[in-house]
Amino acid sequence: MKTPIRNPLFKTKSNSLIESLIPVGSVVESFGFYSGDVEFYLANRSRFVSSYTEKDIIYDVWSTLLTDTTAVAEISSRILPFKDDKEFPLLQEEWSKFKNPDVRAALFYFLNNCSDSGYISKGNMDTTNYNPVSLSRLKKFTKPEHFHLSKTENAIGQVKKSDADIVFAQFPKFIKSFLEEGINRGIEEESLSVESLAIALKDKKYVLLTEPTKFLSDIFNCNFTFVDQYGRKTTEQNAKEVILHNV
Repeated sequence: MKTPIRNPLFKTKSNSLIESLIPVGSVVESFGFYSGDVEFYLANRSRFVSSYTEKDIIYDVWSTLLTDTTAVAEISSRILPFKDDKEFPLLQEEWSKFKNPDVRAALFYFLNNCSDSGYISKGNMDTTNYNPVSLSRLKKFTKPEHFHLSKTENAIGQVKKSDADIVFAQFPKFIKSFLEEGINRGIEEESLSVESLAIALKDKKYVLLTEPTKFLSDIFNCNFTFVDQYGRKTTEQNAKEVILHNV
């Protein structure tokens, strides 16, 4: 079952290659959970996936989506049309304040699929991904049998404590820490420190997914599998994604 939530980092084509690195029956702990596209893919293929998020609102919304999406899909289908253009940015500011959990989850889904950024609290309105197909995917979505979501106060600390067979995380294209200062982040955005993650992963087996950048080799001493736009192994020069792993 595919996730109804878009991945704002990038739409990965690496799932089958990631699957090939993680043996059937493995216990996988993932961090920085958001859309679940990789995690659900693995859980649906006999990997036992336990995901973590630091964000209360992500845990809140997904607790609803993983239980029952019937009401969420019905509410989502009735949001449009707007009376004027001001309603979309207003929802981006106010969506998390609604008391009803089904309404919060419906707005999360709607804004995720109608924001050109894929984020909830920022981006311009673009309804390309808000269509009968995506609504049907939402309505039919059910929690994978081998998946569990938990809230953590400190993702890096949780990584250090992990005794899973494999640690997984997806993170955006790496930039130096000082360049991240001043970046505007929504309440749903979790930011993992890549440098801290690399230290926490010492002596652990891991599979990480990101976009290629020259700085990664300075941080991670591991195997680099470069992936093209079709999900095939390729050269660094032609890569759209890169899998970092020591398995």
